[in-house]
Amino acid sequence: MAEIQKQDPATAGEMTQRFVQFIIMQAQQILFVLGNPTPEGDSMPPNLEGGRMLIDQLEMIQEKTKGNLNVQEAKIMEEALSRVRLAFVQASGGTPVSMMPRQSHPAYTPDIPEDEPVPQPEPPRAAAQPAAPAPAPAAPAATPAPAEPENKKKFTKTYG
Repeated sequence: MAEIQKQDPATAGEMTQRFVQFIIMQAQQILFVLGNPTPEGDSMPPNLEGGRMLIDQLEMIQEKTKGNLNVQEAKIMEEALSRVRLAFVQASGGTPVSMMPRQSHPAYTPDIPEDEPVPQPEPPRAAAQPAAPAPAPAAPAATPAPAEPENKKKFTKTYG
């Protein structure tokens, strides 16, 4: 379990400055991904999925640091989130971040041990004769799912 350590006042000011710079840099990155031009005038088309992912990450940082930030850090964090959320709404044509559909990404991808061979797809087989067009089936037939080989390892992750 993490322990709360008291910081030297001189170090605390430096850490606050670094944290504020980190939050500002993250907000600038989000604004750039959402298509806002940089001070140099560079811009790109808005990437709403990337912007949403970065906003989610900034919200996660806010949640994970809740109760550990001083007043200035908490204010900067909230202002940065407000600004990037507004930029997202503008880039998406009025759809707020909370209403955008989320892509489902696997939360956990198991590592495949190096000693196991990685299954490779079979190359397509060349036909000896030109293939004749297959007649169209009258009704779609339900095909059973292929059975998994017994030697295939199954990975699961449980919580709790």
